[in-house]
Amino acid sequence: MKKKIIIHLEDLTTAQEVLLQELLQTFCVEQIEVLEDTTSTLLVGDLQIDVDRRQVWRAGNLIELTSMEFDILYLLAHHPGQVFSARQIYEAVAADSFDASWTGISSMVYKLRRKLGAGIIETVRGHGYKFVAPGTSLK
Repeated sequence: MKKKIIIHLEDLTTAQEVLLQELLQTFCVEQIEVLEDTTSTLLVGDLQIDVDRRQVWRAGNLIELTSMEFDILYLLAHHPGQVFSARQIYEAVAADSFDASWTGISSMVYKLRRKLGAGIIETVRGHGYKFVAPGTSLK
């Protein structure tokens, strides 16, 4: 008898993918469905990102962000420490927008840094940008 397993994981590492393949074989599972986290608020240090309301607070203070700034912040914060090139960010959050280009991402990251404070989004020279949880350093 084939069974369906639903696993709630945000991201799969290579080791997790191997484990899932072993589960498929061991338990004769036909399909594994991976669902994204349905939590509507992302908390990172003193930064709170409310996905449903598209609002951001830092240390209890509401930070006014444009739609594109919010999307960039959420993308980076949802994958802390992962480096995204400007083109990857553009393709993930703005590819359908007529008023932006991937070359403008650095300007939007600059504005985000001014609004959120230094140290939240780091530049990885020659590669792109990464999110660093407030009060930590991911090197």
